[in-house]
Amino acid sequence: MGGVDRLLDELAVRRRVAADGGLAERGALVRLVRCFAIAAVCAMGGCGGDYDTHTRLSPLQRTFSSPEALSDAVLAALAARDADTLSSLALDELEFRTVVWPELPSSRPERGVPFDYAWGDLHQKSRNSLRRLLARYGGERYERVAVAFAGETTPYRTFRVHRETVLDVRDEDGNDLTVSLFGSILERDREFKLFSYVVD
Repeated sequence: MGGVDRLLDELAVRRRVAADGGLAERGALVRLVRCFAIAAVCAMGGCGGDYDTHTRLSPLQRTFSSPEALSDAVLAALAARDADTLSSLALDELEFRTVVWPELPSSRPERGVPFDYAWGDLHQKSRNSLRRLLARYGGERYERVAVAFAGETTPYRTFRVHRETVLDVRDEDGNDLTVSLFGSILERDREFKLFSYVVD
């Protein structure tokens, strides 16, 4: 914390000088404040490790501690025919833009794929899949037995994607079924988020 303390002391001095009207010193003050903010984040453990500062400032909403907990939330909302909750469980535009898109190969400038096209395509397909899901399974009450992934797990820099989610469930009559209700699950920092309802 010594470096942060020194920055605080210098910040106080610079602030007094800037208050006297020195424009150059005001510019230095702004730069110092920025440095202080970065140093403070690092001092609190925000630098280094597997995830960078940008990632920490781009949180995912509606995450779960395991694929099982996420699947239980989907099953509960499906039983209630709760389209709003189901929709909120999948990646939204801000999450896709700030967390996922920068690490996808298709985001590279030489690929020439606009973000709006990539997000629009994924979002439309996910919404269509969700409508079909509700029409087919809405109101059904399933107990989750197990969660597995029939596809590969793709690693990226700060997250990985588990593909082709398959659920073993038990219906109200005690029958065991295997169903594919949604597609991939994104894992980041031991948190799990539904990628989309597009079944891989």
